[in-house]
Order: sequence, then structure tokens, then C-alpha cells
Amino acid sequence: MSTIHNSMEYYQSNQGLLSMLNSKKSGNALIDQIISNNDLKFQRKMESMGLSADGSNSKYKNVDKAANNLLDALEKLDDKSLYEAEAGKEYDNAGLLKGVSNFLTAYNSAITNLTKCGGALNNSFKTEFEEAFKAKTDEFANIGITMSPDNKLVIDQDKLSAAKPEDVKALLGSSSSYYKNIASAVNSIDTIINKALAMGSGNYNAKGLMI
Repeated sequence: MSTIHNSMEYYQSNQGLLSMLNSKKSGNALIDQIISNNDLKFQRKMESMGLSADGSNSKYKNVDKAANNLLDALEKLDDKSLYEAEAGKEYDNAGLLKGVSNFLTAYNSAITNLTKCGGALNNSFKTEFEEAFKAKTDEFANIGITMSPDNKLVIDQDKLSAAKPEDVKALLGSSSSYYKNIASAVNSIDTIINKALAMGSGNYNAKGLMI
């Protein structure tokens, strides 16, 4: 798990606990201050990564969109009809092949947008995506998918066409560890970017209070 991913989890955990304590104490001023200070620290961390309120955040929004498109493509590969023949008909893997192709297109778009984004988001999440793939290198190779030097995925169409549908489902279905790793990374990207952009739309004073 990346440093930025863990930092966000720690931040959310702290803020959630503090908010819970504050609700039980009917609005403790000291806890309010701690929450604001934590928000300010997180905002500054995001600004150090390039996220700000100056209207130049389109590349981060593009990363978020591409990451969610990737997860959507994976979710569609969990459709049972892709792996089974219709009643009374011979199995046709055309839908499965298209679904895998859409997954690769979405994956490579996410890598492209992370590269354009640069900085900590790129370094952190590109590494997470790469590690998730490398943990299943043999399984991917078995269905004709390899990783190029620029971290993008490449399909051997003939090998994919000959792959067993159950092997594809075992690798890319929602119960697989690969799917869970990608979903976790995408959820972190979505949370981090949207939280940072939301905070960037506000103004904080030197003490960390919204003004």
C-alpha cells in the first residue's frame, strides 16, 4: 500500500474519531480547532502535490474520471452472461473479448492520465497498479496480457481468444485479489482528489479555521 494511500486512511480515521467525540460533547471548541488544523495540514499536503484552488486542476479530475472508468470496466467483467452460453446456444466469447479489451483501454487511459498528472499521485498509484499486475503476472500471461515498459497493458488477441473463460473470471472477476487491489486504489484516488478539491474551494486562515 502506498504512502499517500496510508496517509489518507490515517487522516480519515482521525477526523472521523474527532467528529464523533465532538458530537458527544455538543461542540467542543478545542476539538473543533484540532479538526480544522488537520484539514489545513491535509490541504497543504495536497497543494504540495499540485492540487490547489486556482482552477488548474483539470488533470487531477481527469485522473479521477479515468480511474473510475477503470473500475467500471472491471465491474462489467463480472457479468455472468460473459462466461456462459445462452440457453440452447453454443458459447460465444465475443462479449468477453470486448469486455477485456475495454478493461485494457480503461487501464491504459488511467496510466496516461496519471503520467500527465505527475507528482505524488502518479508515483504512488502507478506503483500500486503495477504491483497489483506483477502479483498476477503468470495469470495475465496465461490469457495473453503483458505489461509494456511504459506500464501499459498489451493484448495478444490470439492467446486471449483461446483462453478459458473461467481463467479470465478468476483473474478479473470481483472475487479476485487483483480486482480488490484495483478497487481499493481507485477508491483512494477518488477520495483523495475529491476531498482535496473540495477543501481547495474554501479559504483557511493561519490558524486553520474556515473564513
